[in-house]
Formats: sequence, C-alpha cells, structure tokens
Amino acid sequence: MAEGHRSPVVPVLLFSVVCTAATWFVLRITGHGFAWPFSVVLAWFTLISLVLLSWQERAWGADARPFIRRFMGGLVIKLIVSLALLFLLIRLVPATMASALASAFALLYLAFLGFNTAWLVGRMRSVPRG
Repeated sequence: MAEGHRSPVVPVLLFSVVCTAATWFVLRITGHGFAWPFSVVLAWFTLISLVLLSWQERAWGADARPFIRRFMGGLVIKLIVSLALLFLLIRLVPATMASALASAFALLYLAFLGFNTAWLVGRMRSVPRG
C-alpha cells in the first residue's frame, strides 16, 4: 500500500451507522418497523462499498485508465447485483412492506453511491500522479 493510504473501513462503517439511524428514524415516523429486510439492505451496501472501494483503490497509478475501468466496472457490478437483491427482497416481504423497502433501498443506494464517489474523488485529489 502506498504511504499515507487511508483505509475506507472506518469511514464506510461510520457512514453505515448514520444511514442505519436515518433509516430507523424515517421508518419510525412513517409508521413502519425496522424489519430484517432493511438490515439486509444496509449490510449489503456496507459490504459492497468496502469491497469495491478496496478493489478500486488498488488501481491507483500514473495511468488513470485502470482506475477508471475499475470505477465504471464497480458501478455496473453494484447496480446489477443490487437490483437482483431488491427484486429478491420484494418477493420475500409482505406487500405492505414492499413500498417502504423499495423507497429505502433507492435512497440508500444513492446515499452510498454518493459516499463512494466522494471518497474516491477525495482520494484521487490527494494521491500524487507520477
């Protein structure tokens, strides 16, 4: 690892805790309970963020093309697998929970996407290019 490398583990976990609290709060004020599917969604986005950020950061170098390929590949992987998870969860939950789950899923997807992108842009700006 490069000197001065900051691991994404702690920031991702902290962001996940904030998202969990926000999800719980919104579900509570809207009259929905925090059921197991919401935990699955939060765990998924935390895990995929950690895996993809670690994988993408290993492509740093003088040539930006490998990093860009990994960044774009990560977006595609995250989108396709996340949609598959969403469809599976929607089929497993009661119809009364499906709308809340889909809404929470979409908002959490966007939140984690924004966080991951901001993290990588920040890292790109701080890493000297040769």
